Amino acid sequence: MAAVPDIFLLALLIAYCFGRKTKNEHWLVLIFALIYLFSIRLVSDRLIKSLEDWYDQPAVSVIKDVQGMVILGSGSYDGVPDFDGVGQNSESATVRLGTALRLHRALHLPMVLSGGHLFDDMDTEADIEYRFLRACGVEDQYLIKEDRSRNTAENAKYVKQIYQQHQFKKVILVTSVFHMPRAVALFQREGTNVIPYPTDYKTDKKLRLNAFAFTPSSDCLYHNSLAMKEYLGLLAVKMGRQ
Repeated sequence: MAAVPDIFLLALLIAYCFGRKTKNEHWLVLIFALIYLFSIRLVSDRLIKSLEDWYDQPAVSVIKDVQGMVILGSGSYDGVPDFDGVGQNSESATVRLGTALRLHRALHLPMVLSGGHLFDDMDTEADIEYRFLRACGVEDQYLIKEDRSRNTAENAKYVKQIYQQHQFKKVILVTSVFHMPRAVALFQREGTNVIPYPTDYKTDKKLRLNAFAFTPSSDCLYHNSLAMKEYLGLLAVKMGRQ
């Protein structure tokens, strides 16, 4: 949710630019219109769905010649009580783990849990994910922790080392669908051969035009912010800045 204020910062920037060049207040209408548009599903669904349409989720039956699976972290809550310990996965991370768990039960592949921490006194995302999967019955021999990465570029960098160490030739990449285009680009840049397996969808398959499509919602602001972050991230990858 931390990305949501970006929308308002953009609105304030536009307000400042317009305010310097005009003596009337018509620019305020533009600002309110911008905030409203970014707050409704009619806009947010289409923006984030443009990312969700990049990769389809492949059928398990067609996945062949794969030696492992990589699950990217998506944040965690430090110090909070959990079922069998302390520290809890974020909502998106839990969806990713649930998808990975079902894939593991179907394919019996080792899983690389990729995610570090921002502060030294926090548990790593990989540690919390490991505890979750062990509680779900996954045997220790199938779990590999990558607990140094702090962002997607480092996910790709450090997973590549594990990829080479275990002599993997191809792995399934599990992450949120809106995050998949940038993740695939970064893993391919490292030379890692991945099969994208997107999950954690934020929109329906069919976009619906009804009253809810025009009702302002903080979720829509959040989804627009996610989409903006991913598109800016993709641009940074193409420019070699990430």
